[in-house]
Amino acid sequence: MIRRTRVADVAAASALVLLSGCSLPDGPSGVVVARDNRWSSATKSWHYYLTVRTATGERKEFEAHIDDYDRCPSGDRYPACKQ
Repeated sequence: MIRRTRVADVAAASALVLLSGCSLPDGPSGVVVARDNRWSSATKSWHYYLTVRTATGERKEFEAHIDDYDRCPSGDRYPACKQ
């Protein structure tokens, strides 16, 4: 019985570590100029990317959550559009 409890504790801790690493950092502020979604055969999932033009005129691409991707069409200001 003690062994089952330890296994359950290890499984719960592992799940917590894996889930805590799922958050993506926010991208830079700017105007959304492009959107892209790519299939990853390694992870068998889609990854979503936004490209913004910053105040200095640079184009920066970053990975975004699907919710942010859906809320931010081209021409909108990021991160205001994800609210």
